Amino acid sequence: MTLPARISLPVALRPARGALTTPRVCATPSRTLTFPAAQPHFARRFHVSTNTKQRLRLTGNQSQLTGPYNTSPTLKATENETALRKEVEDLKELVAQLQEEREQLVATKGGIPNTIEPTLGEREYISQDAPLFSDAKLDAQWVKLIPAPEAEDAKLMILSRLWLRDSCNCPKCLDPDSGQKTFSTTDLPEVPATSRDNVRVRSDGSLEIIWENDPISNGESHRTVLSAGELNLLYHNNNPRIQLQPPIPRTLWDNASYADLVRSGACHIDYNDWRNNDEAFWTAFEQFTKTGLIFLKNVPQEEHSVINIANRIGPLQYTFYGWTWDVKSKPRAENVAYTNVFLGLHQDLMYHDPIPRLQLLHCLANSCEGGESLFSDGVHAALQLLNTDPEAYDILTKTDVHFGYDKGGHHYYATRKTIEADPNTGAPFITHWAPPFQTSFPAKDKNNRLRRWRDAAEKFQRLLEKEENMYEVKMKPGECVIFDNSRVLHGRREFETSTGSRWLKGTYITPQVYRAKETELMRRLNKGKPWPVDSTEERGRIWQLERDMVKQRKK
Repeated sequence: MTLPARISLPVALRPARGALTTPRVCATPSRTLTFPAAQPHFARRFHVSTNTKQRLRLTGNQSQLTGPYNTSPTLKATENETALRKEVEDLKELVAQLQEEREQLVATKGGIPNTIEPTLGEREYISQDAPLFSDAKLDAQWVKLIPAPEAEDAKLMILSRLWLRDSCNCPKCLDPDSGQKTFSTTDLPEVPATSRDNVRVRSDGSLEIIWENDPISNGESHRTVLSAGELNLLYHNNNPRIQLQPPIPRTLWDNASYADLVRSGACHIDYNDWRNNDEAFWTAFEQFTKTGLIFLKNVPQEEHSVINIANRIGPLQYTFYGWTWDVKSKPRAENVAYTNVFLGLHQDLMYHDPIPRLQLLHCLANSCEGGESLFSDGVHAALQLLNTDPEAYDILTKTDVHFGYDKGGHHYYATRKTIEADPNTGAPFITHWAPPFQTSFPAKDKNNRLRRWRDAAEKFQRLLEKEENMYEVKMKPGECVIFDNSRVLHGRREFETSTGSRWLKGTYITPQVYRAKETELMRRLNKGKPWPVDSTEERGRIWQLERDMVKQRKK
């Protein structure tokens, strides 16, 4: 049976959400008529008479009255009582037909979808978990979204008409191929025109607005549909649509727990799988987003191999060291890394903007004695400090530390907090630790900030460098390590140049490139749907689990 795409009926039926067969009562001035509620996944246009202009649109789980009489829940009495009775009989017959077709669909397809396919000109993503709205009110400049009674966590949302028109993501406003906006915000009027009859909440909780005299549509009307999930996500996160994503739960580790991951087969991947096997790559990349540390095996012994590895994530970051650089011992080195002495735990380029997010080091040679690589999870150490000395933690999250580089015509300077904490939860998410590149504190220091920072930083350093917190490995030729430079600190044991050679080829990736790949991962995991709620609460839940885990590990 072929079913049309839309139904419009001359009566207001509003079944309760979730009820499939609940009868509804429709009152007229002279009598009461009872009709069974129908919830087909399709809709059909049906005109009872040319004199009756009101129409009912059924979509998904809820019925919505549309047309010039949508403010009135009653049927208007007509002078021709016989014609009215005929319309009522036609309506009852049609509802019975719809109910029969619905039952057939349940029997043949095992159920009815909650939403219909978007019509031409719409591109909507439905999120079943998002708080829904029951009504929309229009005033001079704003649209007020009224939360549905069953949406306990939803609150009144007030959005400007300009924001709503500017946020339209239909194919005419957002190019389907490039994903780019097709107009400028300045092309829109200060208050885009619409009317009360053209603003409504649809049965799936999405907001539909038909704009009048729309300049982007050459003065014609234009439809904007934004799902409840998308509205909540944009409203609460205040971020560009393309970057929206929830926090990724981190795996905080010490030496023992990371070694356990390695023994289980995690945090390692073959070079060919990284480059050519999508399933293996995304599994490994998801592990990396959680731990911030992963190793590749069987990497070809060629200098450009590190570029091939990095390009699987995205473009390289250029710095004054170049696109790539060599870690070798040499005389009069411009960087302490280019010597053979012990190199303490640190993060790279704290004086640079932006700080590289990822660092890659491909081992081309390591035959000398010593030279073991050291890694430590800075966020894990920060949580340990928060658990044991909240005052020291507080000092490190509030005191500015100065970093700089001034050699060879390169003059760089930046100010960072040792620990960056989430403003909503207080959880650590970034650390900045690079003693070799730390510059002087201000000489005028009436509040003794340097002394207070020094005492707190010493406690943090002891946690970073605790033997049980450091993962140590001597890299072999053909291995490449990737680590998150915003979180994982690295260092190196002293090595003896007279007994062999040590050569690592390195490169960087910017924070934005990494976030783009991370966003792609999250969309894959969520199958392309937007995230339905504000992620602040989720971040708080995740970080509390992390903190509890660190406490338990200490015991």
